[in-house]
Amino acid sequence: MAGTVQWIAESVQEILQISGLTLQTFLVLCATFLLAYVVFKRPRNLPPYPAGRVPVLGHILALGRAPHLKLTAWRRQYGDVFTVRLGMEDVVVLNGYTAVKDALVDRSELFASRAPHYLFDVMSDFGKDIVGARWGPGFRQRKKFITAALRNLGMKVGTGSIEENIREEASCLRNRLLM
Repeated sequence: MAGTVQWIAESVQEILQISGLTLQTFLVLCATFLLAYVVFKRPRNLPPYPAGRVPVLGHILALGRAPHLKLTAWRRQYGDVFTVRLGMEDVVVLNGYTAVKDALVDRSELFASRAPHYLFDVMSDFGKDIVGARWGPGFRQRKKFITAALRNLGMKVGTGSIEENIREEASCLRNRLLM
């Protein structure tokens, strides 16, 4: 094992000396290629892409001024489900009643969560409250707790609710503003 690692290190040094590269330049090149691979790789489980994808911009230029017409043309070519790259994000486009029903009704658990919002994630403790939580057991637990707490505080429908108090206060405020 040690002999193999030493042989690889000697081979890399020999290649660098022949090509005139320094070790720092070689490492920068490797890091650049690795970063480009991670950023531009396409997930394997997505529906097909239309042609004409530009790096970084995606299909934004191909959509033009009438994106609905271009999406309709792509629907004829690629079917009811296809992927469009908008900027650096992949967006799956669903067309037709059966595709939308299958995704949003039959497989609702898979599509129930919110989309990631990276800037908001960085600036806050995203996912620890009800507003930013992703769909799942944690979200359902928080929702159940908040609903019970609001119900106990008088936020219920019908008799015993605080709706009448709110109406009375709103009426007093309106009368005060009219004076």
